[in-house]
Amino acid sequence: MIRSDKFGTACRTCRRRGRKCDRTLPACLSCSKRGVVCEGYVLRWVGAAARGPLAGQVSTAKRSKSGVGESTLLAESRHTKDVSNAELPPAHAHIIEATSATVQESGARAISVLRRQNWGIPNTVEADGDNLEGLIEYYGRELSAAFYLGYGPAETPYTCHILPMTRSIPFVRCAVAALASCHLANRLDDDLLRRQSLHLRVESMESLRANLKSGDDGLDLGRLACMLLLAQLDLCSGDCIEFGTHLEAASTYIKSRGSDGTERGFFEQRLAWLDVMGATTTLRMPHWTSKDIKATLNKFRTPSGREWGFDVFYCPIDLLEYTADITVLYKVQPDLNEIGQEATQKAILLGNAVRDWDASAYISDSRSHILEVWRLGIILYLVRLFQLVNDIFNTMDLLENIFRHARAIPDRKSWNVSTTWPLFQAGLLLSRDDKEAKAWLRRELLTNYQTLGCFNLYRAVETLDQAWQLSDDDRCDFFTSGLFNRKLVL
Repeated sequence: MIRSDKFGTACRTCRRRGRKCDRTLPACLSCSKRGVVCEGYVLRWVGAAARGPLAGQVSTAKRSKSGVGESTLLAESRHTKDVSNAELPPAHAHIIEATSATVQESGARAISVLRRQNWGIPNTVEADGDNLEGLIEYYGRELSAAFYLGYGPAETPYTCHILPMTRSIPFVRCAVAALASCHLANRLDDDLLRRQSLHLRVESMESLRANLKSGDDGLDLGRLACMLLLAQLDLCSGDCIEFGTHLEAASTYIKSRGSDGTERGFFEQRLAWLDVMGATTTLRMPHWTSKDIKATLNKFRTPSGREWGFDVFYCPIDLLEYTADITVLYKVQPDLNEIGQEATQKAILLGNAVRDWDASAYISDSRSHILEVWRLGIILYLVRLFQLVNDIFNTMDLLENIFRHARAIPDRKSWNVSTTWPLFQAGLLLSRDDKEAKAWLRRELLTNYQTLGCFNLYRAVETLDQAWQLSDDDRCDFFTSGLFNRKLVL
């Protein structure tokens, strides 16, 4: 009997995208032709019974090895605790020791909850059952305040809006559990949790798709929350393949129905933030126009001015708006290799506005170091895009100051993670001789990856390593020249 080289069902990637799969083993050629990584095959999908000796088990086709560079980076992130304190700047010397203990303790608590509830990877996913409670609890404890820059305890929009939805909305429950499973899998380097996260993602998307077909055209915060969670899950997984799809769907959904109705428009504001940040490291234009962004950001306006939402944005609102303006100005240029004098002058004016922006309201706050890292990072972003000479903004001083402020940020998980984007922009401008700054930046990003579990932090290190092998000129249009073959959103 001839053994078939075809799998019985479509691969996970084709199944999720609704595309025809050729079912080739060990990896789908349909995905390869589209330039998409095949996520492999499963022997038992949610709600389907596997037969024979493998009943009740989940298996995936082996993914292709991604190379020595990735293995080395992952090894570094797992063994960051072995780095001696003598190699670290004084302000962060204690982080490495604390990270390992924090990861082990937090991971042990979550795993303990899952085991007490007899929750296992091969179990059938039941969106309404109690078998996801351990992951929901982990999300509420570890992740709901992970992006909060205020002073705790934090009542964030995630605890106010999203966690209550997990009790009654199956697709939100699955999306939250998938996000928690993905974070935990990255922190513990657990492939079973990664597979479970993929199963939960598929379950959430299929449930959401069925709900959208129900015919109810009114605003449903559950749908919007699920789209936002799925976009953030794509960031956490590190592939960002469907990040733009979820973001565009959520943006279209909310624009067609007006404000989301929450206090200060949390979902709308968070989507605007992700849209702008996503456009800075990809080829696409922002889905939100400048008019849309201004209208959304103005919802934070108080009698004293526009308020910085510490539970939504990593930087003051004005700086986010400048980032959007710089990004759009660059992307509308007809020839990115030869940017005209008029566009360059507009870019310099934007840079001056960022440099001269009044930060007096935050100077006495310990978050002022975060603010300065963002301010300097935005100027460095502009310098790289428009290839401005060193003398215009004194690039060398900018680089020196951004790392000085970064080292002075108090040690808090969300505060350290909040500066990833501006530090990444600084990293792209480091020269071959800046070995100490490069080593510190790699350690900082890998430590934050191990602490939080967002794979895009690892991707940032991988990207910087690739960029540092290029000449300074090639790095200027790093994301528009096609030199980097993966999507990255920070």
